[in-house]
Amino acid sequence: MPPRIETAVNRPAVPWTGATVTAEVDVEPGAQDRAVQRVLSLCIDTSGSMGGEKIERAREGAAWVMGLLDPEDYVSIVAFDSEAELVMRPTRWSDTSREEAMEHVTELTAGGGTDMFDGLQTARKALESVDYQVETEGAVRRILLLSDGKDKHHEPADFADLAREIDGAGIRIKAAGIGAEYNEDTIRELGTKGRGEWSHLEGPFAIEDFFGDAVEDANDVVAADAQLELDVANGVEVEEVYRALPQAQEVDLDWRANTAVVKLPDLVEREHQKVTMKLHAPAMDGEDEENHVLVDLTLTARGAEATAPLIVTYTDDNAKLAAENESVQLDHQQTVVKTELGKGNVEAAETQVERMTRIHGEDVDAVQEVERQTQLVREGGRAERNRATKIVEDDHQP
Repeated sequence: MPPRIETAVNRPAVPWTGATVTAEVDVEPGAQDRAVQRVLSLCIDTSGSMGGEKIERAREGAAWVMGLLDPEDYVSIVAFDSEAELVMRPTRWSDTSREEAMEHVTELTAGGGTDMFDGLQTARKALESVDYQVETEGAVRRILLLSDGKDKHHEPADFADLAREIDGAGIRIKAAGIGAEYNEDTIRELGTKGRGEWSHLEGPFAIEDFFGDAVEDANDVVAADAQLELDVANGVEVEEVYRALPQAQEVDLDWRANTAVVKLPDLVEREHQKVTMKLHAPAMDGEDEENHVLVDLTLTARGAEATAPLIVTYTDDNAKLAAENESVQLDHQQTVVKTELGKGNVEAAETQVERMTRIHGEDVDAVQEVERQTQLVREGGRAERNRATKIVEDDHQP
């Protein structure tokens, strides 16, 4: 089944003087029609602070990955402390043995500083070096980053730029910070700017699950480099765009004349991706009721395309102007709140929750959910901020 998209707006009808509308694009990824080849690099912090149980668990996590690989998958291991080292070069799993791979895993020992930047660059080069060997079209390339420390030579903005470069090479980053000393902004920037995901691990016990889940999730990828193209009509202003999965996050649009490109995270089988946006429908000259296309959308995934228009009706009929699709606005507001909570911006989230409550009432499921998450983040820490970015589906019924 090929991918498809559907659109909806919170205000199907707008006045001739124009109006701001909220829109939602539902992306159905379609079904897999081929086996997924995984090209992975485990990028593991081996600085001195990773000593003891953390490095032991990291080795166990790497060993767990080895047990999940298929013959055509590739795996490499990068260790970074004061500098990065390619511990295991990219290797097709059918060309090695578990015993040989485990010899590399046992080389992971803790000591030294934390040059995460060099570690990521080394992991990227390792993945790019196997491009010519990858036989399956649409292979899933991922860096699985684990760190408990701070890179003293690079700021979060440097990592955001690096994440974009890695993303441009077709590589997604799954970034996990463990403990209390890592730079949360850095881990979040790596996960969001690289169309991947960021995680907080509360203790060494969570390392194995982080690696295992990331490898198994890659098996369900339908399209690893999908994008949504927005061909915006003259006069229409796109004010903000958010993605809902795998975590709520704001989108940096790539503008090309009147066309904006929304790069999508890996599309996963049976998991709809939602893109929400706020845009302004311009004033129009007219008297008789008319339909207007604000945006023509094109989804590109796996070499296939799906299209759909975003339409509103211009009218002066008060009954039609009063009609509202409440669920679209709720989805957008919920995504905005969860994005702010992921950044720790509780005050901004509270302002949005107050607006949702005023408009929709306090008994609506989506309002109750974001109010609860805001309270948890206000009282909690990194784990609560990370969990708050996950979208919880509901029917939006009061």
